[in-house]
Amino acid sequence: MLTHLAGPYVVGIDAGGTKTRCVVLTLGGALAGTGTGPGANPNSGGDTAGALTTALREALGDLDRSHVLTGVFGIAGAGSAGRPAAVAGARRAWHSAGLHGAPAVVTDIAVAFAAGTSEPKGIVVFSGTGAGAAVISDGAIVQRADGYGWLVGDEGSAVWLGREAVRAALAAYDGRGSPTLLTESVPRALLGGAVVAEIDTGPRRHRHHRALALAGAPSLAPGSPVLTPGVPPQGGGTGTAVLIPGAARPPAGESLDRAAQHEPISGPPPNPQLAQAIIKEVYGRPPAALGRLGPVVAAAATAGDPVARRITDEAAEWLLRDVDAVRPALTDPSAPVVMHGSVLRDGPVAEAVRTGLSDRFATPPRRAGDGAVGAAGLALRRLGFPLPD
Repeated sequence: MLTHLAGPYVVGIDAGGTKTRCVVLTLGGALAGTGTGPGANPNSGGDTAGALTTALREALGDLDRSHVLTGVFGIAGAGSAGRPAAVAGARRAWHSAGLHGAPAVVTDIAVAFAAGTSEPKGIVVFSGTGAGAAVISDGAIVQRADGYGWLVGDEGSAVWLGREAVRAALAAYDGRGSPTLLTESVPRALLGGAVVAEIDTGPRRHRHHRALALAGAPSLAPGSPVLTPGVPPQGGGTGTAVLIPGAARPPAGESLDRAAQHEPISGPPPNPQLAQAIIKEVYGRPPAALGRLGPVVAAAATAGDPVARRITDEAAEWLLRDVDAVRPALTDPSAPVVMHGSVLRDGPVAEAVRTGLSDRFATPPRRAGDGAVGAAGLALRRLGFPLPD
């Protein structure tokens, strides 16, 4: 073993609804081990103790357990309501890995803030499996907004985005909603292309592409030429559109909106089989699994789909509303503001939130790094050592 990695060590864990990550750091901040596990939030179907144990054992590897001084576990769902279960799971995992004593347990919100700054106080807005905002002071939550779980909160999270995407797709299937790229991308993401191809074939699919073309929504059909905003499509008109090979085009000089008057757009004809397959998949998995649709919504919104764009815009509005709710508790206007979570790394939601934060605060928001490193940094602070940059 390299001398500078020989210990002593601290452990940091960031345990979310879909993934648990663990790091082991030396007192100088050098990375000595990493590990991952499944989601650990019991409120979204996670096995807290099992997930923590898996990540912790992998990160420790062959390291000498007696050199581990302390650890901080940031666990989703470890607020006052779920704290007893989170603490019990953390201690069980700690002892199962052959460690003495017990780790400190905080919420993943405090860890998210520490992942973006070494400062002790400030605001964090987060959106991953969960979503919300909080004012943090020395690892404690001063005031928070949302982060209440998928059933009663977490508006703007990846799970919320996924749920809204499924709702929009189902509404388009049965005629209640507008044509949208999500009718293509949601079932493919949930079921796989082979299953979708087996269920969704024939004339119904051709009429669906015709509806998308007339509505001005891009299509995911292979080989369909995508026209960019403001570029005249074949046959005249402007706007984002896809002309499906073989589909009737608007007459020369006639816009897509005018052409739509000749053929009412009600979305694809109902497909009970595909809708039921989606429902079976959604209800057959833990709620946190809907988070995998977050990137699907972002991609459709970036492609110009108006339904997806409405969803991402609303997500950003929810997150900024969370920030506005906790902002009065921030006593230092120059304190750092941290953006954390998969939804806020990049994409339309991240861009809108970053813009909103820049309008609200004097300093630009900071992007959080690895939450597990943030947790290990809190462990170092508890021992009197500086947090790693």
